[in-house]
Amino acid sequence: MTERSNEDVVHGRYARLTGLVPQLTTPSRHHEELVDIWFAVQWTERQADWDEAFTRLSSGRRPDPENPSFFSLFPHSTCNGLIVARHVSPDRRVWQKVEEAARSLIEIVNEEVATQREPSGKSSDVGHGAWSLRVRDATAFLVSLGWFSDHKPALPAVNSVPRSAVCPEDACSAARSTSVDPTRTTTSGHALAQPAAGVRPSATR
Repeated sequence: MTERSNEDVVHGRYARLTGLVPQLTTPSRHHEELVDIWFAVQWTERQADWDEAFTRLSSGRRPDPENPSFFSLFPHSTCNGLIVARHVSPDRRVWQKVEEAARSLIEIVNEEVATQREPSGKSSDVGHGAWSLRVRDATAFLVSLGWFSDHKPALPAVNSVPRSAVCPEDACSAARSTSVDPTRTTTSGHALAQPAAGVRPSATR
């Protein structure tokens, strides 16, 4: 019974009509020529949202179009209850159509409740799936770099940086050879460049 109930919930069958209860048939109040007929209903997972959907969707429905009929819900336990069709014809041939209308209404309510309960579940699955995808991509990236292997990629040591990368000798020599002596100026007021130490100035011709 439990396995069947769980299967019904998965397929959105939260309630089902089990059939007419003929011994509960009574004359309608204020309409003695009409009768009230009752149907047994069972729930696999009855909650307040199902009752609310039934009340809303049954409003305005007439199980017997030829008479001022309507449906009412009477749950008397968490899994069992009754649906009454009031003010219907006493003709039993009409009762079959009323029962079909009751079954159709329950299916509509089941679909409505399934639609209302579906988004939260999907949102959770989508969020979990997106997170799993991000973790998987990040892990694949780190594996490609070798961070999860026994031999980690070695980072270059500070003292192993080539000297040329810090100050190339040619550039340093050129800078020293073109140093400027601020004490010596030309007639135009510009400073003269002094040769580096150890470099003899060429004779002026």
